[in-house]
Amino acid sequence: MSTGLDRKLQIHTLASDLGLQQSATPCQCILQSVDSKVKVLKKKFMCKTLNELLIAIANDVGTIFREIRFDSDLQKIQEEYVSKGELIFANLSNDLSQPDDYGITLGLHHQKAWDPKFVSVIDCRGDKGFRTYFTKWHELAHLLTLTPQMRLVFRRSHSRENSNDPEEKLMDVIASSVGFHADFFPESVRGDISFESIATIKSEFCPDASVQAATIGIVKAFPSPCILVEAEMALKKDEAAAALQTGFPFCDVPKQSLRAVHATVNASAREAGLQFFKNWRVPLASVIRKVFDGGGYAEAEEDLSWWNTSDGSHLKCLPIRVKAVRTGKSVKALLIPINS
Repeated sequence: MSTGLDRKLQIHTLASDLGLQQSATPCQCILQSVDSKVKVLKKKFMCKTLNELLIAIANDVGTIFREIRFDSDLQKIQEEYVSKGELIFANLSNDLSQPDDYGITLGLHHQKAWDPKFVSVIDCRGDKGFRTYFTKWHELAHLLTLTPQMRLVFRRSHSRENSNDPEEKLMDVIASSVGFHADFFPESVRGDISFESIATIKSEFCPDASVQAATIGIVKAFPSPCILVEAEMALKKDEAAAALQTGFPFCDVPKQSLRAVHATVNASAREAGLQFFKNWRVPLASVIRKVFDGGGYAEAEEDLSWWNTSDGSHLKCLPIRVKAVRTGKSVKALLIPINS
């Protein structure tokens, strides 16, 4: 499977530096390399849960997690490492000052022989706390793909500022893949994905993950085809642009409609040739609309071809079971091919 990241020189360079063979799909090669490492560590340390796997990998790559829950925690960590001669920590408060600065991994230069080589500082203050689990895996993804060239000058941050960097995007892919590794899914929930099975996997194997991160990550890793959709009232792109002009009396105010504002197509679904496009309007007959209007939970058998656009474009004909639940102002729905 090829992605937009596969066309980035930075990703090809990373694959080459990791000693991987040249390929048109370097992302897949890097993911496979990381997956092989993870499976070896899972077996070596006899990990039974994803949290145990996280700790085992952190030990193996030589990092320690330091969590910041309060401003005083940041100050203590900063003073602790600066006093040890690790002057790079002097800027820690600035490194984590913005709402979208989630974590940073710093290489140590004055550690004792028995100390870890790195420190991964995870900012858990306020709303950042909901991303703690994923941020830890993002930092580990960097260390799992650390090349000899990078080891001497390692300093990587997880923030919105560098979120468009190709390598950072790849680290998110790795974090999602490893942090919700399908090997830990119990056999009892592997056949038919549901919101109940997602909750079971989260509770047993990654309780520290947020509901949002766990839902997306588990769907991505699930071994059978599935599309996760989040629907809420929204405008089309051109309507959103028009809405900026509503200050003029001659402009009509565009009306929102129920749309798939987020969509996750897992690997199994893509391999089966399934597609889905974000921001398409929810079909009038879909149970998603029924649940949005009435709340609660419902499911129904539908067809993927019901999803269409005003110009007549539509998805391929495919019977699906839709499981939808209202959560706040939106509806989350699982679109599962029947007899997949």
